[in-house]
Amino acid sequence: MAKKGAACGNAIMGLPWILRVLLAIFLDCVLGICRFIDGIFQGKILKIIIGFLWIFYGLAIGWILDIVFMILGMRPLFL
Repeated sequence: MAKKGAACGNAIMGLPWILRVLLAIFLDCVLGICRFIDGIFQGKILKIIIGFLWIFYGLAIGWILDIVFMILGMRPLFL
């Protein structure tokens, strides 16, 4: 069963594999926005903070992590 309030993250994970990889490569800030939105709906402060920071600062290390997780078919961190 899906996590309550993780609609944005589940929508990303529902995309075909190649679209998720392309999204992680070219528009990683979208994944940060999804983390932020899911954190708000779930009421998790840590996820809200990580989502906010991921939008601006996650483009270095977070970008690489997202690409690796998407290529391996795993759910990215905090999504």
